[in-house]
Amino acid sequence: MRASAALVWQSSITDESHFKWGDSDTYWSLARTIANATPYQYGSPDSKIFRAPLYPLFLSPWTMLLPAGERGTWTAIMAARLAGCVLGAVCIGLVMRLSSHLTRASALLVSGERGFCRTHVWAGLLAMLYPGAIGMSIFVLSESLFCPFMILSLFSTYLAIESNNDDNRKRSIIWIILAGVLSGAACLTRPSWSLWPAVLFPYLFLVMVPCVPRIHWRKLREWVTCCVLYCAAICLVMSPWWIRNYNITGKFVPTTLQVGASLVDGWHSGASGSSDENMNFVTAFEIEQRAQDHQLESRSVPLDGTYEWRLDRTMKNAGIQWAYENSSDARKLGLVKLVKTWSPLPVARELGSDAVRWLEAIGYMAIVCFAAVGVWQCRQLPGAWLFAMPCLYFAVLHMFFIGSVRYRQPAVLVLCALGGIGCNVLAKWIGIHCKRDKANSMDR
Repeated sequence: MRASAALVWQSSITDESHFKWGDSDTYWSLARTIANATPYQYGSPDSKIFRAPLYPLFLSPWTMLLPAGERGTWTAIMAARLAGCVLGAVCIGLVMRLSSHLTRASALLVSGERGFCRTHVWAGLLAMLYPGAIGMSIFVLSESLFCPFMILSLFSTYLAIESNNDDNRKRSIIWIILAGVLSGAACLTRPSWSLWPAVLFPYLFLVMVPCVPRIHWRKLREWVTCCVLYCAAICLVMSPWWIRNYNITGKFVPTTLQVGASLVDGWHSGASGSSDENMNFVTAFEIEQRAQDHQLESRSVPLDGTYEWRLDRTMKNAGIQWAYENSSDARKLGLVKLVKTWSPLPVARELGSDAVRWLEAIGYMAIVCFAAVGVWQCRQLPGAWLFAMPCLYFAVLHMFFIGSVRYRQPAVLVLCALGGIGCNVLAKWIGIHCKRDKANSMDR
């Protein structure tokens, strides 16, 4: 299904770049620099920390299919889309495995019962048919690689919680370290995941540390150990990127130097909550920054960091200053972005026809409703709510940056695991009522 969708999508593109999304073109360009063993930069030496490196690294083998001097060909880009389809299939398998594990852990699976109890099948169907997940597989966007890392990280974290509750400390430590490694890889794919520990650690405290009637100090030490090991694993994975960035700028750059541009994109006069200016405002900031640099150099004042770092800092300060001076507008924009990200019917017209938008809305609402039933069914299972937490995380995060249905897709994909349990509950309920009606009709 995903391969067919990739073929249809690719055939619908008439642009010479073979992409409909500007982000796709940036990832592809950086992938070409890796494949050609040229400096990792987007366009010029002033954009050396433009994108996180893991997704361009994943794309780089497919750029080797390009003839010399070619920017993009149908064959090479289609191969990259098909590789994204493979990652999409991996995600379906992970969602099925996760749903099956949650079902067994919550004792929903009755021994010997067949048919309606196969929650992993329902979860797999939801993940396979959901239009948003299909899109993330074929668009040549970093979500295709980010989603497997995110799901694996969440699954490992859940297994760490489960092992801790079973007093298997050694296994819990192994799982939490693996979760940190996978989370670090997710950050190197999509930097927006880098603030996830701010949500995860309070949640781990709630499920790992009994506080009634008093704090269990041994469990508190175990929680602290898990948090420290999780952060240490993330730092270990991301340290090569940090060292590289420090060698370039002389500053600590945790993710990329596009945070300032993203903030201004979401916070500026006349902002609509979407990326409505196509980053055209960056040109004005570049002119202003070069003028400031020239003025400082003329007075023999040493410049701080690199031009790219200074430009990011200037834009970051401008975005924060606008939000501070227009706090009422910033709050309203936050609500607008929340609606744009989580509205059932996508606002973006780039998705194609209205039929595609309505299919996305129907699939999204079905998954959310089934997942609500599933998480309630697993409410007494320590750690089950973890798989609903990315929805909260991305909802809050994109109230600060721009809002789009694109940013909810990884969280909705994770919900498919809980949605499988919800489908199972509904199917069993229908089955029971059908048997009851059949029995009643036979008695008559």
